[in-house]
Amino acid sequence: MNGPYCQVGIRPCHNSTGGALIAALLLVAISTIMGATILFATSTDLQISGNYRRAMATFYAAEAGIAETAIRLSGSSLLNAVYLGDPSPILQTNWSAYVLSNPGWKSQDDAAYSDLFTNYFPLSGNLTNTTVLPNSVQAALSYWTKVRHKTEYDAERAGHSSLTPHYQDADGSTATHSTNNRGSLVFYGFASGNGLTPTSFTSANPTPYSPVEIIISQGEVEGAMSLIQVEVAHPSGPPLLAPVYANSQVVFAGGTAAVQGFDSCGLLPEGRPPVRLGPAGVLAGTAAFTGNPPTPQVGTEALDLVKALDSLKRGAQVITGDLVDVNLGAPGNPTVLYAEPLSGGFSSGLAVQNLNGYGVLLVKGNVNVSAPFHWEGLVIVSGQVTFDGGIGTSAIQGALLADQVQILNGEVTMTLNTCPIAASLRVLPVATLNWQQLL
Repeated sequence: MNGPYCQVGIRPCHNSTGGALIAALLLVAISTIMGATILFATSTDLQISGNYRRAMATFYAAEAGIAETAIRLSGSSLLNAVYLGDPSPILQTNWSAYVLSNPGWKSQDDAAYSDLFTNYFPLSGNLTNTTVLPNSVQAALSYWTKVRHKTEYDAERAGHSSLTPHYQDADGSTATHSTNNRGSLVFYGFASGNGLTPTSFTSANPTPYSPVEIIISQGEVEGAMSLIQVEVAHPSGPPLLAPVYANSQVVFAGGTAAVQGFDSCGLLPEGRPPVRLGPAGVLAGTAAFTGNPPTPQVGTEALDLVKALDSLKRGAQVITGDLVDVNLGAPGNPTVLYAEPLSGGFSSGLAVQNLNGYGVLLVKGNVNVSAPFHWEGLVIVSGQVTFDGGIGTSAIQGALLADQVQILNGEVTMTLNTCPIAASLRVLPVATLNWQQLL
């Protein structure tokens, strides 16, 4: 006999209670493991989601700091109430300024903080404040930024060498530098003989171009941080080849004209020829010419004036009518104007008469000038500029660039002057040259 029978002679009777208990325990164990796995996975997903949310929040906070600082670098203390640029008339290689959106910042928060820099915390009306105070235009996001001029030492730390140049070294020295000797400022524009493409460069002489600025911005959210570094610069405009540049032709058909190629500001000490023509350009008539060389020159390359207009019109005031009997801008308060005659209702050309202006005048089309006319700064016209009569003198202190220039009658003087050009270009928004996320 193998065991007791439930019914004699039919089958043995088995006890199944132990097997059911084992199955139940296994089911509980499996359920526990599955529950723990699901809980762990859910917790991990929530943690990943939270980390991602904080990472994105800090990134956007850092980007907001970059945006604010870039805006505050444009213009001047007269034009921009929150301007924070270098207040020194002679740019300082150790200039630095901070933007703080909260009062809890300490110098230890900036791993690169150094007493060798000016470490300003600019306030409205006080660009050289050194007391640590929140000076951001907003407090909803938590960030701090630091801005400083780029120097040769900064470029060397980023990998610049004679074999892998990051800029055109034109200051006459190729020595390496240190924190105590940062070398020359790195500018963005056209070094002597640099052709038609702006680049970073150093110079042994004064220059009308602005330095490259390094902005570092750190965003902070719930203990998480993002660190971004960008390099920005003000637009350089087209190269200053002469006080008068024309792609197609320059015609002196009547009246009297004088064109001076030596820079009255002194930022281009070598001077320029009085007139520069594109490779297919033609000169007709004559005027009183001075410059280096003293006669008009034909170049090997033509400037793309439409491209120059498009690059500078960002941030400009759009003109919707002729400029007659108006005063525009002033030294320290330059204006930037942009007109498209075909879309502005003056298809025959922008009429300019009895105008006194200071800044940048950009015209996509033609311009008809009647005296009196006085402009200090840069004038760029994609079409033809015609000087035709009026009473008095037409004068440009700066530079005129156009496809064609015609002087039909009247007294016209044009003098190269880089001071109002440089001041006007600094009003324009900065452009990003390089961007990298450090953290």
